[in-house]
Amino acid sequence: MDLKEEMLQLNINNAIKGPVVTSLKDILSQLTKDRLNFIAANCALAGRSKLKKQELVEALFERITNVIEVRTAFLSAETQEWELVNRLLGVPYIQDNAIFADAYLFMMDKGLVFSFIEQDKLFFVMPEEVKAAYKQLDQKSFESERSVSRLVLHYTEAAANLYGICPVQKLIEIINDQNDVSLTEEQVNRVYSSVTDKVLTWDVQRGFLFSDGLDGESLDDYEEFLESVKDRPYYIPPKEELLRYAENDYFEMTPQLEALKSYIMLKLGKVERMAEALTDDIQLACSMEEPLSVIMEEFELRKIRLSKKQAEEIMPLIIQVHNTTRMWSNRGFTPDELSPSPSPSQGASGSNIVQFPAASSKIGRNEPCPCGSGKKHKKCCL
Repeated sequence: MDLKEEMLQLNINNAIKGPVVTSLKDILSQLTKDRLNFIAANCALAGRSKLKKQELVEALFERITNVIEVRTAFLSAETQEWELVNRLLGVPYIQDNAIFADAYLFMMDKGLVFSFIEQDKLFFVMPEEVKAAYKQLDQKSFESERSVSRLVLHYTEAAANLYGICPVQKLIEIINDQNDVSLTEEQVNRVYSSVTDKVLTWDVQRGFLFSDGLDGESLDDYEEFLESVKDRPYYIPPKEELLRYAENDYFEMTPQLEALKSYIMLKLGKVERMAEALTDDIQLACSMEEPLSVIMEEFELRKIRLSKKQAEEIMPLIIQVHNTTRMWSNRGFTPDELSPSPSPSQGASGSNIVQFPAASSKIGRNEPCPCGSGKKHKKCCL
């Protein structure tokens, strides 16, 4: 089953079977008790387990159409979610078989958007009562608050990916400096509170933002890391470049990575797609400061056997990639940027004295997952 078919099947599974209905009470009445309880849990409806179905319908109707609830959900809507909301606000429904579930699942779980399937066609609906609640909002105030919310979340995602861990006050300082605004910690924390029921790739504890790519689960797990970086400056690129890091897979395609990719294609005879994937994984391994042995396993995993000559040629390229990779332990700087100017004997990047971490018993992000799935640890149980 290809991606398009999988997406369609997921959409069908989420849809109500039958003709489109636009009244919230009528929609809720069609749902099973289990589905109603699921929405009630996502709406934090107290005492839901004791309610009969019709009582649950009535209670959910009151909760879903509450103006504050609608405002909070819409404030936290991500770009693709907000695009769908805007499409639905002006029409009774839309017919579209190609909408990705990511665009509506959060809103559907809150009871703000529903889908129907009839004669193999998918229809998406925002109940009339939800639209009415949204229209009660002060639009100017809402749009201003949503703009601030998106700005804070965009910078938060970027900072988590670039620094790994960062004081919230430092993040606020960066946002204010780059946007000529005066956000306070109270405003930022309010934004964070509005997204606590969403799936996030970061967390905030005791005034620190940290990425879920780190190994621990609480701030206490990072005390040693924080001590090791306390005197290091932050790499703060211009706004446009910094916000690119909000994409989880973003990294700079440096000349050193281009040189490594070219070698893999020209000297190892690999197609561009494999060369890109291999270069991508080597960059990730360098950014996570994996031992050299783990980095070299990327070749073994793809059944690429290097001759002695090839290994001697490719090693300096990998070292140069390592030395020009942005790292959490350097607060976003590369090893080259923080190292003293190299002596002539060290070469342009000082790459002959690079120090890779020693191998450890810890499972690397690029190693096969111990669960036996065959996937890399970073794409499975990590």
